[in-house]
Amino acid sequence: MAMWDSFKKMAGTSVIDQMQTAKDSTNSAVFKATMNTFIRKYGQVLELKIDSKDKAFIFEIMLKGEATPIRVEIRKYEFINRDGTNYVKLHEVFANRYWMDTVMELALLEQEFPLPKELDKPIQTFM
Repeated sequence: MAMWDSFKKMAGTSVIDQMQTAKDSTNSAVFKATMNTFIRKYGQVLELKIDSKDKAFIFEIMLKGEATPIRVEIRKYEFINRDGTNYVKLHEVFANRYWMDTVMELALLEQEFPLPKELDKPIQTFM
């Protein structure tokens, strides 16, 4: 049994939830900074929230040329490690722009996408 599982049994649910929330906040900051380095040419991530318990990401991104931010909700995701490479598979996605919602549904759902090596360490906290 993993140390985390043992701790869960000993600690109360609210303590575990508080620790998970703190962990998610830290991971959100790391992922936001990393995403911003990759999309700098196209825009900026304004907000990113991770809920690892429900396997959800919610982020707002301001793309160059857009008048208002785009909100994207990834309500179900899965990280996969195969042969030393991490992938993300999206099961439910939504956006506040109809066109983007449609494109994501057609192009992203149930596909596995390799993730940059820079995310290997943060992703380990989710696996």
